[in-house]
Amino acid sequence: GEGRMIFGDYLIPGADPRVYQRVRDMGQLQRVVEEALEDYNSVTNAPMKLVMFLDAIEHVSRVCRVIRLPLGNALLLGVGGSGRQSLTRLATALEDFDLFQIEVAKGYGKNEWREDLRKVLLMAGAEGKNVVFLFTDTQIVQENFLEDINNILNSGEVPNLWKAEDTETIGAALRPAMQNLGLPVTKNAVNNYFITRVRSNLHCVLAMSPVSEEFRQRLRMFPSLVNCCT
Repeated sequence: GEGRMIFGDYLIPGADPRVYQRVRDMGQLQRVVEEALEDYNSVTNAPMKLVMFLDAIEHVSRVCRVIRLPLGNALLLGVGGSGRQSLTRLATALEDFDLFQIEVAKGYGKNEWREDLRKVLLMAGAEGKNVVFLFTDTQIVQENFLEDINNILNSGEVPNLWKAEDTETIGAALRPAMQNLGLPVTKNAVNNYFITRVRSNLHCVLAMSPVSEEFRQRLRMFPSLVNCCT
C-alpha cells in the first residue's frame, strides 16, 4: 500500500460535509470499504461476495471520485466478470447514493426503456436524489438506447420523453424551491432548472467490454460516451 495515491471523501462515514482527503492509512481504508460492503450485503437480496484487495479498493475509490462531482459520469472498460458492476455498486453505497439499473427481461423494448429513463431522471431532477445509473453493454437491446444515454451525458435530456403528467409532477416538485431561490417559475425556467438538477445529481456509469468491434463503432457514433465520461 506504500506509495499509492488514493484520495476520497468516504473515510468518515456519515460526515456532513464530507471531507475529500488523501488516504494515509490503508488499513483504515480497507475497514471502511469492508464495512460498506457488509452494510450493502445486509440490505440487498443479491449480496456480493467480494474480496477487497487493494487494487479493487483503488478501483472503488476512482469510481467514488468521479460520481461525487456534479456531471460526474464514468465509462468502465473491462471484460465481463472483472468487477465493474460490483465495484460500482459498492462505490455508490460508500457515497450514500441511490443505484438504478434496468432489468432486461423478454420483451424489454423501447417503451420499457423510456419508462425507466423517466423514472431515473425524475429521481435525479424532481426528487433531487443523487443517483448512479449503472448501464452495461449487455443491456443494449436496441442501439437507440445508447443514443438516449449519449443525449443524457451531453445535455441532460432526452427528446420527447415527457408526458403531460410528468411535466406537472416536475413543476409541482420544483416550483416551491425555485420560488425560495427567487427564480422565475415559467414553464421554460422549470424545465431548465430540472435539467440542471439532472446533470448535477445523475451519474451514469457505463460498463463496457472493449474487445468487441461493436464497441469501437459505438464510440464513433456516440462521442459523449468518451467526451462526457471519465
